[in-house]
Amino acid sequence: MKIRKLNLEEDFKEAVDLWNEIGWLKSNDPEDNPGLKYLLEAGDTWVYDEDNRVEATAIGIPGEINYLDKKLPFHGLSGVVVSPVVRKQGVASRLVTKSIVSGYDNGAAVSGLLMFEQGYYDGLGYGTGNYDHVFTFDPSLLKLEIKARKPERISKDDWEKVHKSLLNRKQNHGAVSFWPEYITRDKLAWSSDSSYGLGYYNEAGEITHMMWLSRGGNGGTSSHGPLVVEFMTYQNYSQFLELLGILKNLGDQIFAVKMKEPAGIQLQDYLKYPRKQNKQSDDKYGYESRVFADWQIRILDLEKCIRATSLKGPSIKFNLELYDPLEKYLDGEWQGLSGNYQLELGDQSDIKVGKNSELPTLKTNINSFSRLWLGVLKPSVLALNDGLSGPDQLLADLDQLLACLPDPKMELEF
Repeated sequence: MKIRKLNLEEDFKEAVDLWNEIGWLKSNDPEDNPGLKYLLEAGDTWVYDEDNRVEATAIGIPGEINYLDKKLPFHGLSGVVVSPVVRKQGVASRLVTKSIVSGYDNGAAVSGLLMFEQGYYDGLGYGTGNYDHVFTFDPSLLKLEIKARKPERISKDDWEKVHKSLLNRKQNHGAVSFWPEYITRDKLAWSSDSSYGLGYYNEAGEITHMMWLSRGGNGGTSSHGPLVVEFMTYQNYSQFLELLGILKNLGDQIFAVKMKEPAGIQLQDYLKYPRKQNKQSDDKYGYESRVFADWQIRILDLEKCIRATSLKGPSIKFNLELYDPLEKYLDGEWQGLSGNYQLELGDQSDIKVGKNSELPTLKTNINSFSRLWLGVLKPSVLALNDGLSGPDQLLADLDQLLACLPDPKMELEF
């Protein structure tokens, strides 16, 4: 199995052919696919080469994740593509492992991804994140006191300013940002020609708050919508309300807006007659609320993650007996996170290798422990069916200590 780094100049055409073959591109002409080129430039790309042809790719994008207002280095896994010729031969798992190890070697503490389906990445140590809420609503029925100022147009050519706006946005617990500018250029390049941005600049010419919009969703492509809010950036909640004000001003023509509920916001609070709109949900412009979890995370550096953890309440000491399913794919110096540890979680958290016979023991896999650490679910709930077990009193104490963690939201799609 030949796994190597991508040579963008030499391999780009084959990468385009591969992505087109599996249906992720509309054309196999490299000139038609600048977005893929930007993505490959932004990330650390590994390929599987067979008979001098690229048959699979996996991309690791460097960035950071916000954990209780502390920034931890992050590895974003993207572009896991395998040709029909080499499927079910373990190629994807080996490529993903290469990308994960590369991320760890480069200092990443956490890895995350958007999953095509829950299950496959469980076998590589990833655990599912919490739910996102997506609303479709009539923008004319937004309930706001603020009146939006006249916004500025923002185009794909403004990708550098958009990228800076993404880095400077208000980031809640679990929010991810990526460092390479080309990841934002890639994001905008994939957008349709009818996509555009609306927002505001400061005196220095920087975007303070904005949203990127596209037509479509719920089968609608007409001038009446649904209008999809692909993403928003804002530095405070007043700016968020002003962006909602822009949407409200579009309500005389746009019958429906579709958007993901931002972290820390209950969007229904800003809707007039949400129950009445719900009765009209059969119409393509009708109110709709969808809930799903499409992202996963896993810890790569246990020491970095534990020492970044500061929790309110009496500290808890316990043994952690951990299993990392990635270990079966590893053949280098890093052997994953399986092992026995002694943890202290509290205001000043700490970790060391080994086991103390006087402490209670939590047994789990890295999938479940990553969810526990980030605050996706309570330990007692994870113990129901996610490979976690421990004494009832330890689970109850951890439930109470970890209750202070806000709901994590990754926010960005990549």
